[in-house]
Amino acid sequence: MASPSRGDLELNEAGWWSNWAHVTWLGSHGYLLSSEDFREPFFNRACILNCRGVAATVARAERKFTSHDTEPTITIFDSCAKSTGVLQASGYRRVDTMTVLIFNGSGKSASPGQFTIDERPAPDSWTRAYLGAFYGDQELAPRLTPIVNRLLKLNAVTLLEAAVGGETAGVLAIFRTVGLAGVYCVGTVPKYRKMGIANTLLSRAKDIAKGEKRHLLLQSLSSDGSLRYYLQREFRVLYSKRLLSKENSNANKK
Repeated sequence: MASPSRGDLELNEAGWWSNWAHVTWLGSHGYLLSSEDFREPFFNRACILNCRGVAATVARAERKFTSHDTEPTITIFDSCAKSTGVLQASGYRRVDTMTVLIFNGSGKSASPGQFTIDERPAPDSWTRAYLGAFYGDQELAPRLTPIVNRLLKLNAVTLLEAAVGGETAGVLAIFRTVGLAGVYCVGTVPKYRKMGIANTLLSRAKDIAKGEKRHLLLQSLSSDGSLRYYLQREFRVLYSKRLLSKENSNANKK
C-alpha cells in the first residue's frame, strides 16, 4: 500500500470528530471544531492543516472563538516552527502535544483471554464505558448516547467493546476514510486496567485494518502518557502537532 499523505491523515481526524463536534472550515488551510456538549478545549479548537496562511487562518478562528466567548486553542504542526514562534510571541502557550502514529508491524492477533469483544455494542454500554474511562462519571451520558447511536449506523465506523463477565470494560472506535482506518477513543474502565484489554482491542483493530487493506493510524496526547505504550506495539511516529492556547480577555465578560 502507498504511504498515506499527511493531508489524508488529517482529514480522517476531521471526519471522525465531525461526528462529535461542529466543523467550520476556515478556508483551505484549516477548520474549527466547536461543541456545546463537550466544553473542553480539545473539542473547541482550530486545526491548522499546513504551514501556509497560518496568520489569516488563526485570525479567522479567533473571531469565532471570541463570538463563542471561549479561549482560543490552536493545533499546529511542529514543522511550522516560524508560525508557532509568532503565535507564542502573541500570547499562546503550549498546553499539549499530539503525536500521529501509524502501525508498522506484523498485526499478530492477541489472545482475548478472559474478555469478549463485541463489534456491535449497545449504545448505552459503550457510552457508559467511554465516560467511565475518560471522565470518571456519567454526567455526559444524555449528550453522548445520541452521538453513539448515530455512529453505530455509519458504515465508516466500527465501535469495539470489551467485556469481562458481562460488564463493559473497555472501548475503541475505528473511523474509515479511503485507505485508512483511524483508531480513536481507546479507553479502559479504571477497575479493569492492567489486564491487557486495550492491547486486545488494538489487536482486533489491526486485524480489521489488515483485512480491509487499510493503514491503521492513531493519535497520542502527551497528557495521557500513552506514546511509549503505542511505540512498544509496533506503531511508529509520523509527525507531531502542538496544542496552543491563549487567554481570551473577552471570555469572562458579561
